[in-house]
Amino acid sequence: MKNATNVPLSPIYFNLAEYCLFGIILGVIIGIIVYFNIVNRKYNTVNGFLFGGKNMSVISVSFSLIASHLTSITLLGVPVEIYLRGTQYWASALSLIIVTFLSAIIYLPVFHKLQLNSSFEYLEIRFSTHTRTVAAVLFVISKLMLLPIVPYVPLLAFRLVTNPFAGRITAVICVTCATLSAVGGLRAIISIGIVTTFLAVAGTALPSGLAILPMGFKRMWELASHSGRLVLYDPDPELAHHTSFFAVTLALSTNWLWKIGLSQGSLQKLLSVPTITQARICLTVACIGVILMKLLSCFLGLAVYAWFAGCDPLLAGKIHKHEQLVPQFLNSLSAMFPGICGIFIISIFSATTGCIATLINSVSGVLFEEFIRPWIPKSTREPTCCRIMKLLCILVGLYCASVVWFAKDLDRLQHVASGVTGVTAGTLLGLFTLGIVFTRANCSGALSGCLLSLMLCGWLLIGAENALATGALTFQGKPLVIAGCGKTNFTYVLDNVTNAIPVAVTQLPAKPLQSLFRISFTYCPFAGAISVLLIGVPMSYLTGKSRTESMNPDVFCPLAQSMLYKSSSRSSTESIEVGPRDTLEVHMALDEALRHLKEVIDR
Repeated sequence: MKNATNVPLSPIYFNLAEYCLFGIILGVIIGIIVYFNIVNRKYNTVNGFLFGGKNMSVISVSFSLIASHLTSITLLGVPVEIYLRGTQYWASALSLIIVTFLSAIIYLPVFHKLQLNSSFEYLEIRFSTHTRTVAAVLFVISKLMLLPIVPYVPLLAFRLVTNPFAGRITAVICVTCATLSAVGGLRAIISIGIVTTFLAVAGTALPSGLAILPMGFKRMWELASHSGRLVLYDPDPELAHHTSFFAVTLALSTNWLWKIGLSQGSLQKLLSVPTITQARICLTVACIGVILMKLLSCFLGLAVYAWFAGCDPLLAGKIHKHEQLVPQFLNSLSAMFPGICGIFIISIFSATTGCIATLINSVSGVLFEEFIRPWIPKSTREPTCCRIMKLLCILVGLYCASVVWFAKDLDRLQHVASGVTGVTAGTLLGLFTLGIVFTRANCSGALSGCLLSLMLCGWLLIGAENALATGALTFQGKPLVIAGCGKTNFTYVLDNVTNAIPVAVTQLPAKPLQSLFRISFTYCPFAGAISVLLIGVPMSYLTGKSRTESMNPDVFCPLAQSMLYKSSSRSSTESIEVGPRDTLEVHMALDEALRHLKEVIDR
């Protein structure tokens, strides 16, 4: 059936109550900005700007860590993924549990003992200055590419169902608030994170809960079951299938392990509490909160599918891209429940603001510590350093707002930025893991592993993008139907959705691409991290041992420290046992030589 592309899209407009609610939330954000930039000057130092004075409360840091995961991608993208490919995304909860455990026992103890302003300073302590510089450059480039995408995702979703100019202005306002929040330091970002968390819960739970009122939970579950969207375990080994169980667990675990355990933004928050026990409590609470939000997003995806089960909006010509699915759903739902659309948009605005503020703050901190502090006099006062970082926040925010405002189409940049971020996340994760876990790793192994990993993953990413562009690689999707268009009776939809002719979103080609390019882009972080270790460890052994004797043992994780201690204890014991035997042999040889000499003299 042909798409009715000429069908006009219904615009989304706020009513008076929604405008008032949006004004209240914006006023709260502006109040936080004013307080931490003008009134609260107590923490006008580098330590206060980056770590909030390192005396933050567990609850506030936990909420902020939860908010850092509640991006517009989570609130808008996850429901679409459930709608198109089923509920296998639930396995991300397992990934979060694994990542939280590994972060708490491997990475967090190292950085909590060292208390570094920049996480990349660790690489200089462990390896060399060159390794630190390479990693910092990779981080800054990937984040600068990612920054304009964060406000662009909600803009992409709403620009065709509302005034495009108003959507662009809203995105710029979001970036402006985020920039000013970043200028206020970590305390301002954490305060906004608390607001973001509550808004995100309301913006996700209310629409999904209200959507099932007309049909009931049982009917929604039956619709999802009949369409094959209730997927609990999909062991599909196909590498191009990016929503299989192994893809979701391996790929997301690698990406989140970097984001939670090692990224500058997360470490700043975890180091802002006084003790490592409190930091681990923050990680645990954040893990529970993020899992609940992921499950809420999955539930919203099922509700969206139940709402459009018999009439896919894209095939019916009501929307232009599936990214607009949630706004279209909210627009339809607002006819029955006025105000629900505004609540969701406000939660998207708040989540995007908090995410951008964290990114700007962390990028500015890395830029200052890695590229500016080495060139300024050591006698520079702390308030001056803090002002330099605030200026960097403003410059980074202006860059982000300029790209969002002037760029006509960021669709291509969105794919490239996501790929580059995945590649750098995997490479940096492998680099830090190499130093923290493997005691014999050295600078040669780290640099060679890092560079070869970047080359390998870059080659895979470029090949996969080209395969996608030429149609040689496509993504699998569940069937979509339009037989129920114009029908509002959910019983009719349920009775006929399984009998209707399915139209697949995308299908894998009959002859899949026989090369590494068929690997889904979601595997890039995992491939990057593994390649660093597989190259770095053997190269370190080939080029010689590292200088572990002269190193601070705190640069290794507790497990590596225990192994290093056992090794050093065994070596010292052997030297004690061998020492007397070697000395006795020397004395006996000297006595024999003297005896022979005496005989010669006597003769």
